Amino acid sequence: MGFLDPRNLIWGLSIAVLVIIYLRSHARPLIEVSSLMLFDEQPAPAASVRRVQFDPLFWLEVAALAALTLAIAGFFVRIPEAPAHGRSRALVFDLGAAMGATDGGVSRLDHAKYEALDMISSAAPGDQFSVISYALEAQLVQAPTSDEKELRAAIAGLRPFAVAARPVALRAALMRARAAAEIDLFSDRPPPQPAVANLASAGRFDFHRISGSDANLAIVSLDPGAPGSAWARVSVRNFSEHPATCDVAVDVSGTEVMRRTLVLAPREQATDRFPRLGPLATGGLVRARILNADALAADNTRYALAPASDRVSAIVFSPDPAVRDDLARTLLAVNPNFRIETIDPAKYKADASHASNPYALAIFHDSFVPNVPAQASLLIYPPVGTAASALAPDLKVEATAPAAELRDASGSAATAMPMGETRVLKLGEWMEPTASAVLSGHGRAPAVAFGQSAHGSVGVIAFDIGDHMLLDPDHLNALVATIDLVKRLVAPSDMQIVPTGKYVTIPAASPARVTAPDGAVRSLAPDKWGRITLRPLEAGDYTVAVGGTTTQILANYYDATESDLAATDSAASSSSAERGVAATSVPRENQLQPLVLMLAALALIALVAESALLARHAARWGVRHV
Repeated sequence: MGFLDPRNLIWGLSIAVLVIIYLRSHARPLIEVSSLMLFDEQPAPAASVRRVQFDPLFWLEVAALAALTLAIAGFFVRIPEAPAHGRSRALVFDLGAAMGATDGGVSRLDHAKYEALDMISSAAPGDQFSVISYALEAQLVQAPTSDEKELRAAIAGLRPFAVAARPVALRAALMRARAAAEIDLFSDRPPPQPAVANLASAGRFDFHRISGSDANLAIVSLDPGAPGSAWARVSVRNFSEHPATCDVAVDVSGTEVMRRTLVLAPREQATDRFPRLGPLATGGLVRARILNADALAADNTRYALAPASDRVSAIVFSPDPAVRDDLARTLLAVNPNFRIETIDPAKYKADASHASNPYALAIFHDSFVPNVPAQASLLIYPPVGTAASALAPDLKVEATAPAAELRDASGSAATAMPMGETRVLKLGEWMEPTASAVLSGHGRAPAVAFGQSAHGSVGVIAFDIGDHMLLDPDHLNALVATIDLVKRLVAPSDMQIVPTGKYVTIPAASPARVTAPDGAVRSLAPDKWGRITLRPLEAGDYTVAVGGTTTQILANYYDATESDLAATDSAASSSSAERGVAATSVPRENQLQPLVLMLAALALIALVAESALLARHAARWGVRHV
C-alpha cells in the first residue's frame, strides 16, 4: 500500500480541529434558564470531569474526515493481478546467433518455439498474443491477435541471425511489449538488469532460459598475410569446458593449401601458419573452415582477401614530403606489391600513358589534382575550396577545427582518441561514415567515410596525418582506420568481404537480384544515387546480380560473447533437465489498485449515518438538542 501524493495527508489535521471543537463545546456547557431572567448572571454548575467521552456523532465525523483525507492523498494497495479471460500477452524472442546453436539437431530457438506454442495452445479463450523479436533491432513480427493460425505461422517464421543480440534492441523490444499484461522473454542469456528495471509498473514478466550444448569451436581470425613475403595465419578457439579436436581446412581461390587437426584444451585459442612451406604464392580469396560439426555453424567459416601478387600502381599527392613517405610505408604494409609514386601536387604533370592504364589508387593529402586517372581515390584532410566535388559530389569542407576526438562507428567515448586539426565535412547521401569525430567548437562530424560514385570508389579522411601521426603508437586508431579504408578502396569491385550486420552499398542502375546463402532470392531497387543497400544477417556467400554484372558479398561472423555457449548465470534461472529450458519470474511489483472510490463511498456512508442520527435526535428531543 502507499500514497500517490503523501503531501495531501496534511488534510488529516482537520481531525485535530474536530477534536478541539468537541473539547471546546464540552468546556462551555449550555444552561437552560427561564425567559423571565434574561441577561441575569448565573454561576455555572460545578462539575468534575474525569474522562472525556465522545458520542457516536463524533466518531462518524472522524471516519468521514479520515476517508476523505486518504482519498485526497491517493491511497492505494498492491494486489496480484487476477487471472481473467482476454488477457494480452507478449512473446519476445532473442534471434541472436547463439539461439541458432543446435543440440541433437534441434536449435535453441526451436526449443523456445515449442514452449511458446504450448503456451498458446493452453491459453484461455480470448487471450491475445503478440510476437516480438530482437537482434540488432526490435521488430514486431505479429500484432496482438487471438488467431492461433496466424500466431503459429509467425513463430514458425522466426530464424536466428548471425549477429550478436544488442542490449539496446532488447530494451526496445521490452518497450514494445509494455502494453501487454504479461511478457514472456525467450533467450539463452539472462537480460541485463537495466533492461528490465523499467518494467516494475508493467504486467507480469517471465524469463525463459534456453540452454543446450556448449561444444563450440570458432574461427577467431584469418590473416592472409602478403603473398611472397608474409605468412598467412588462422586462429581457432575452443569455447567448451572439455578438450576438443578441430579439423581446419584453408583454400585459396578454390585450391586447398592446408588441412590440419588441432587438439585444443578447454577454452584454449591456437594460431597456426599456412601453408607450411612459406607465405602464399599468389593472392586471391582465402577461405578457412572448421570441418567437424559443433553446436554453432555460423562461426565455422571465415573469408579474407590476399593482396594481388602482381604489381599494383598507386600515386600519392601531398605538399609535405614526410606525409608522402608515411603514406608510402602504409601502402606497402597493406600490400608489398604496390608500385608507388609520390609527388608534390604543384609539380604533377599528366601522363597520357595512365589514361589507358589508370592507377589502382590515388591519394590526395591536403591537396587535390583533377583528372588523375584512378580506379579509386582517397581524400585526406581535403583543402577548403577544392574542386574535389567533381570527384565526390556534394562533399563540402565547411570549416577546420583545431582539435578533435576520433571515435569508431559506435561513437562510444571509450574509443575516443585525441587528434589535431580536422576538417568539418558535409558528405553526400551516397557516402557512408565509418568513424566520427567530436570537433572542438563544431560538435560531431564524419571523420572517415566511404562511397561509390560514377568515378569509382571514393574514401575521405577528415583529420590531418602530419607529424608522422600514422607511425605514432599513441594514434594507432588513426592508422587502423586508414589501413581499413585503403583495403576497402583497392578491393576488387566484384567482391566485398564484410562482417555480418554491416550495410553494404553496390552501384546499380536497375533492380538487383540478391541470392542469400540459404538460397532465398529477393529483389532490391536502386535509390536515387544509383545504388542498392544490402545488410547481410547470415554468414556466407551472397550473390548480387545487376544486369549482366555479378557482385559477390562474403559475410563473416564471429563474436566472442555469442560464440561462448557455455556462458551461464545460475542466479538468474533454475534448471529444467528434461528440455534444457528454465523459466524465471523477475521480481515484480503487484498491480496498483487506487481506493479513491471506496474511500469516498465510506465518507458518504458516515455522513449519511450522521444525518440519520441527527434526524433521530431532532424527532425525539427537538431541534434545539441537535
